[in-house]
Parts: sequence; structure tokens; C-alpha cells
Amino acid sequence: MINANPMKPLVLVLFFFGIVFISGCITGNGAEKNLNFMGKLNGEIDGAQEMPPAQALPAPPEGSEAPLKIEWVKDSGTRTSDGSVPYIYKLKGGGYRLYFCGAGGILSAISSNGLDFQKEAGARISSGSGAESMVCDATVISLPDGKVRMYYKGANGQGGPGQALHKIFSAISSDGLKFQKEGLRIDSEKTGDGGWASVPEAIMLPDGRVRIYYVSGDFEAMGGSMSAVSEDGMTFQKEEGARVKALVDPAITALPGGRYLLLAVSLPAPPNSPSKSEQLAQGIYSLVSEDGLFFWDLQPVLVEEGVYDPSIVQVDENTFRVFYGKDMSGQTGRPNIVTKSITGSIVKAAE
Repeated sequence: MINANPMKPLVLVLFFFGIVFISGCITGNGAEKNLNFMGKLNGEIDGAQEMPPAQALPAPPEGSEAPLKIEWVKDSGTRTSDGSVPYIYKLKGGGYRLYFCGAGGILSAISSNGLDFQKEAGARISSGSGAESMVCDATVISLPDGKVRMYYKGANGQGGPGQALHKIFSAISSDGLKFQKEGLRIDSEKTGDGGWASVPEAIMLPDGRVRIYYVSGDFEAMGGSMSAVSEDGMTFQKEEGARVKALVDPAITALPGGRYLLLAVSLPAPPNSPSKSEQLAQGIYSLVSEDGLFFWDLQPVLVEEGVYDPSIVQVDENTFRVFYGKDMSGQTGRPNIVTKSITGSIVKAAE
């Protein structure tokens, strides 16, 4: 796991930048809410924790396979322009469905080639009240009976830790469009997550269990991501330790041979951080794992400001595509949120 500098006992805000940014930007009623929320966020960043030094990287476990090398190239254009926080789902019959957050809740768009998307009518999950006043951050798994289950973040309001509660819920569907809510899966007030379990990323394990990676308010995560596992996809048990410390917005995919590829985001360092020059640059990074618990081989995917919430899909045997949120405005307090993508090809070692 990635090491980080010791964390001061203060409100953990910076590591939630991507999450809180999304909650305020696209689950509300347009630009007015965007501006109000971003102004609030800007005042919170200065007191946030530092990110991990760039040299504090996890060492590979003994006997592990050779590092994975992927060459990434940004795709031209935009995948969606009226929402973001993407989750990409590969359809069994061919094509792709992109779930994303927009006005009213969790929306979707469909594509035959994974690049050109047509928005689908209605909301997949609508914003409600109470703990689901805001819904976002969808992740979807296929079930043995042909149905799909969505896990998603529900929040009781805007703001960071101590201002709002983030919990993880689920819903089920027979067609990926009409979902029936199933209720609370991870209650962050009862799991040691400090009222903050957010940005879930689910994967079905080879033995049929379901693991959810998520951003946690647990002190042990140091502003990063933890995991929970379930035998039935409904009742989850939090797993010991952090998966990645001080890196957020996890995305996971299985690799050929049984390894796992995890993507996570490094957020901006606090402006007055004494070790700012040593910290990871803002962007999306990848790590690999033999067991889905210990991750190593940190590599850049896209080092760029204003990127967050990656989602990865395997296009073919040697190709992956990552969808991610991007603020195109470049102006603090005036976000222009879209979904973009980058495609990577595995570089095979010379024989």
C-alpha cells in the first residue's frame, strides 16, 4: 500500500475533492448550485492533508509477475457533455452503456463502439430524500441470473466530511435501465468509515463473492480507499487495512492470468504544503495486484489537472479504455463538467 505522511487530526477534505466536487456540481439544479458549491470547496482545501510523497511507492511482493506496461493515448472528442462521474458497462450482446451523474440523478447513454454515445431517456436512479437526497457514482455487476446490480453513493446533502454523510446503496434491474432500489449496503456510520463511504467500485470475484472498493473516512485510509466483501452481494464485511492510501476514486478490472488493475486519482496538493514538490502530480494512476488487496507498481495513466473518477473497460485482449470526468473550464468556481476517455494498449515484453 502507498505510504503517506502522518495525518493531522483535522477534517479530511482534500481527498474528497473529486467526490464532493461531483456532488455539488451535477446532482443539483444547474449552474447556480455549481457556483455555490465550488465557492464553498475552495475555502476548504487549504487545511487539508498532504498527499503521499512520490518516492513512497509500494514495493512489489516477492514472486510477483513482471510489471504491466500500458501505453495510453487520449481519445479525441467528448463522450458525454451534460454530466460525468462515469461508469462504463460492456453489454453482453455487444456495445457499451455509460452510467453517469446528471440533473436528477444517475443517467445513462448507449454506444456501439464505446466512443459515440446516445443519451437514454429518463433516470436510472433518481435523487430522493434523506440519505439519498443526492445519488451518484454508479458501479454495476452482472449476476448469474442475467440481472444486473448497481451500487451507488447516496448523500444527505452537499459538503465534505462532517458536513454530509455518504453511504453505499444498491438497486437491481433485469435490463440495466429500470432499477428497483434494494436499500443500504454499507452504512458509513457503523463501519468505522467516519460517515463517509463513497465512490463505490464493485467487482465479482472468481469465487462468486462481490468486493466493493470505496473512498473511506477511516483514519487508517489516510484519505484513500478501502474495501468490503460480500458472499451474496447484499451484506458486506469491511476488509482490514487500506487498499491505497491517499488516492481516491478507485476503478478496478481483472487482468488475464488472475491479476487486477486498479486506477485511482491523486488530487491537488494543498497550496502551502511543505513537501508539495515531492508529491504525486494531479492525475489518474494505475496499480496492479495479485490478490485484489495489496497493490503495487504505481504508473501514470493521465497526469492532468481537473481529471477525476475513472472507469475502465477491457475492449479486447490487449486494449483498455478509461472513461473519466474532466472540468473543461479551467476556472475556479465555474466548472464545465464532461466525460472523456483515454485508450491503452498492453506493451508485450520482447521475447
